[in-house]
Amino acid sequence: MEIFVSKENQQHGPYDQDQLLSLLNEGHLSRRDLVYYEGLGEWKPLDEVFEVEEALMHFMDEGQEPEVVADVYQQATQLISSHEQIFYIAHQKRKLMKTKPDCVVVTNERLILIRQSLGGSRVEDHQWKDIISVEMKEGLMGTTFSVLDRNDHIIQIDDLPKPQLEKVCQLAQEMRA
Repeated sequence: MEIFVSKENQQHGPYDQDQLLSLLNEGHLSRRDLVYYEGLGEWKPLDEVFEVEEALMHFMDEGQEPEVVADVYQQATQLISSHEQIFYIAHQKRKLMKTKPDCVVVTNERLILIRQSLGGSRVEDHQWKDIISVEMKEGLMGTTFSVLDRNDHIIQIDDLPKPQLEKVCQLAQEMRA
């Protein structure tokens, strides 16, 4: 579907719904900006036409940073198949020596870890059928999200904020069931 946007009396587009969500997340669009697509009949505010607010808030219920979520969402949508859905995005607390935090993306088909380093990002992809267990640990030094795969590899991400860690673990348990 091709969607057009009217912002400050200028028409932009066409965009798809994922692009609109990214533009909204990045602050380039307002929920009150007008949109139009074939069959809509007339220009209407973005938040009246799409479940943008719901989709946006779905990824930030536990205090995620909008810029990080928008960046990860954009990166993850390029990795997933057309029938795959992103259910949740969690990210580490910001660290002094890292420009971007490591992230966890939960989809209906897999768990995607996006790790950041000075050389760029590295993506780790784990199908739900290959995951034996998930675990969360809380200690004095922070939190740890751990995954055990069929090859007895332990995959970990440290320092996810507790509410995000709990949500990732809950969803991972549901996906494995």
